[in-house]
Amino acid sequence: MDDIQVAVDEAQAGLLVSNAQALLGTLADSGTSSLGPFNMNWNASTFFSGGSVDLRTPDIVRIANMDMNFTVGIGFSIDIGDFLPDFCIPQICIPIPFFPDICTPEICITWPTIPVGPISHSGTVSATADFRLLAMQDGTDWLIEIEIVDIPSLSLDAASTAIGTALIAALSLALLQVPFIGPFLAGLTVVLGAIFAVSAITGLLGPILSLFLAGLTFEIYRQPQVQQVLPPMGAFDPAVSIRIDTLGADVQATDEDELVISANISAA
Repeated sequence: MDDIQVAVDEAQAGLLVSNAQALLGTLADSGTSSLGPFNMNWNASTFFSGGSVDLRTPDIVRIANMDMNFTVGIGFSIDIGDFLPDFCIPQICIPIPFFPDICTPEICITWPTIPVGPISHSGTVSATADFRLLAMQDGTDWLIEIEIVDIPSLSLDAASTAIGTALIAALSLALLQVPFIGPFLAGLTVVLGAIFAVSAITGLLGPILSLFLAGLTFEIYRQPQVQQVLPPMGAFDPAVSIRIDTLGADVQATDEDELVISANISAA
């Protein structure tokens, strides 16, 4: 028999989750990922908010339609020579009687490597995920967390379309700065535009955002292991403290589903 039990309904559990989301704050990461022939340098940040809580026995907190608010920046470099043929202005000679011909040198263009972006996009995507209740000690505290069970699928077509459009616009602007590229510009834009198709951008964006979902935890409860419950009342009446020896959390179904926190205590 537990010494103390505290039960909260789904509405109160929703408040715990909302506070935990605010406590977690903004997460950030950066890295390099492949998109076709390019290595894309990215940085991303996200914070979570909202969602409705559905408690499920024995230990699951489902958060439905939770908002994942993200900002992602993406940039890359392109070696134009990987996509265009060599371009040379041929030698031209002018014959002159009684003298050697006067000839211009052959001039070949070395296509440069140019930076593109970075571009930035902010958006919100909703996700529904199950979280498992975990109670544990953390130093001198007891805490209860909910940890994501599986990474949910994300609907990213709208964000991918916006990012792809921004990347193509940034690429076109960068290409306009390259000398002698005019005759090749239209064809090159078509080829590179195919690389930045919505499905390809989703294949880039999905794993980036999934990094923030993998192992996602929200801390919904924390208390010191030793707590003072009564202050000292005098020289011969010292303070009274208790020690939390064990702490547990589960979901129990009675007339409604409730998140139940159970503790065993002793005198400190």
